[in-house]
Amino acid sequence: MSTTLAFRLILGLVVGGVLTFSVWDRSYTELEERPTDEDTRTGMPRFRSFAAAEMLPTMLVMYLVISFAIGGREMAVQYLLGLLLRVFLLIGVYYVLLLAVMPLLRRHISARVCAVLWLLPVYLYFLAQVSSVQRADPGGERMLVLHASGTLVTVLLAVWAAGAIGVFAWKIISHLRFRRRVLKDAVVVTDEQTLAVWQAELARAWLGETKWTLVRAPQLTTPLSIGLFQKTTCVALPARSYTPEELSLILRHEIIHLSRRDPASKFFMVFCTAMCWFNPLMWVAMRKSADDFELSCDESVLLAQPQPVRRQYAELLLKTAGDERGFTTCLSATASALRYRLKNIMAPGKKHTGALLVGLTFAVMALCTGHMALAYDAQPGTERIFDNQPLEAFHLQYLDPWDDPRGANDYACVDEGAFKTYLASLELETYTEKLDVYSDGRGLSMDFNTPEGIMVVYLADQSIRVTRIWLENAPTESYYLSCPVDWDYLDTILVPRPTLWVYFDEYGASRRVSAALYSLTQTMADGGTTVLQPPTPDAYTEIGRENIAPLRLSFPLPLTAPYTVEITPLDGGEPQTLTQDDLPDDLLTPLQTNARYTITASLQGEQDSVYHAVFCFTYKYFN
Repeated sequence: MSTTLAFRLILGLVVGGVLTFSVWDRSYTELEERPTDEDTRTGMPRFRSFAAAEMLPTMLVMYLVISFAIGGREMAVQYLLGLLLRVFLLIGVYYVLLLAVMPLLRRHISARVCAVLWLLPVYLYFLAQVSSVQRADPGGERMLVLHASGTLVTVLLAVWAAGAIGVFAWKIISHLRFRRRVLKDAVVVTDEQTLAVWQAELARAWLGETKWTLVRAPQLTTPLSIGLFQKTTCVALPARSYTPEELSLILRHEIIHLSRRDPASKFFMVFCTAMCWFNPLMWVAMRKSADDFELSCDESVLLAQPQPVRRQYAELLLKTAGDERGFTTCLSATASALRYRLKNIMAPGKKHTGALLVGLTFAVMALCTGHMALAYDAQPGTERIFDNQPLEAFHLQYLDPWDDPRGANDYACVDEGAFKTYLASLELETYTEKLDVYSDGRGLSMDFNTPEGIMVVYLADQSIRVTRIWLENAPTESYYLSCPVDWDYLDTILVPRPTLWVYFDEYGASRRVSAALYSLTQTMADGGTTVLQPPTPDAYTEIGRENIAPLRLSFPLPLTAPYTVEITPLDGGEPQTLTQDDLPDDLLTPLQTNARYTITASLQGEQDSVYHAVFCFTYKYFN
């Protein structure tokens, strides 16, 4: 199991477990009886929100702003496209499936859980951390990559953005106009009888003081609550009289809505619908979710209530039939929903709590996201990697394999020109995921010395990253490869570079360093010789010590002949030459002076070839 999959599984189980407990705990709390006296009331409110509905929109917008601030418009566009594929596509599919199974769930699961299931995508903001795990996961998951032209992506993104902004603005304006019409002639309730019932219901809900306002609005035909924020929230009653029992049920209904922050939940559903406006079933889901919020509220109002109270509540729904708009909650709504609510009120039947279903559903969602990316705007490596500059201006300095099947720690390039030509021929596409290039398995890291500075390139099976170190903050450009890397061809150009390890003890711990490779040639079985690295005078590895202690030399590749060690004192003393026979157990005792040690060795190479390598290091003695 990859690290990414394990992280998703753990995240899904942990968050799912918390959600399961939360639903169960809230179900228990609603049935719990506590003293309602102001001085003795303790603990949380009886009715509580199941989800912070604003979290997902807030986090998504925040990440978009951060992407734009860090990487500009291009990174923001990539983030937005990835968001559409990963989050909004998942949300759209989730709600379509929920629409299909909701009739069955309503018959067997509590209305409370049915309402919670509509809000479950809120918790997808937890999955934002998955990308960071993917970047660090060498065994990460392969992604489904969709290909498109840059022009098509631009057009589709513009159409989607226009639709999303238009729908969202329309819903916001509609809500504000409806609120203004309702509250235009509204007056604050002042009669003592109504206020007494209001305070009694607040006490029953263990709320105490609130910032909600109780008003009468002559424009209304049904009681409703309106407002997204505490200070601006109003519970509005029609300009008609109710019995104390009816008023108690009405206010209890609206208090439950506000305690659960159902207006914010409706805002979340509008947000999801606006983001997925092109999906007609999302509009159906938005309407159906409002029905389940009402059914859940009915269920909580009538918990443990006798049949006469249920009958009175049903009659009250019929008497107060009306309409709602925007992010409001009302006692009664559409005729189709009203019929189902009346049936559920009078004959609720025995239903399961369904708390475990919530946790399991989120766990499945956590495992189903992040598998798709979009690749677009293909350009050759000549432009994306080498900026259309002559390849001769880029000099290969370093090659480091990742997960190399030949077990190499380092590479030598037989034909640097052919290697750069191959990189220049690659078709690179911009893509919407920042997965690490090593996530596909085999990979290669390389440094190029360019006229501007060092350029670091990471190459994997189907992705490549380019980092130009000389640029401010060293931004990384990630691309998708239209065709996988031809490793068989590269294996003919890149050969494992032999290594000499120097082991020594320091401060009671064993250390090792790699001796610098001064020069390297390869002799084939037919006698042909290839210079893999010409003599490099500035190549060196420095070892600084406060005492004289033996150094152990180790060659990972088999030796084909005894090696020699040439010792050159840096103070101008007489040079010495030692053979492998002079070093029992490959232990070299340094001179009691600063010196340069040059080791010449012949090692077994690939395809019956022999590497002739010269390594060197400097030993500095601090007396």
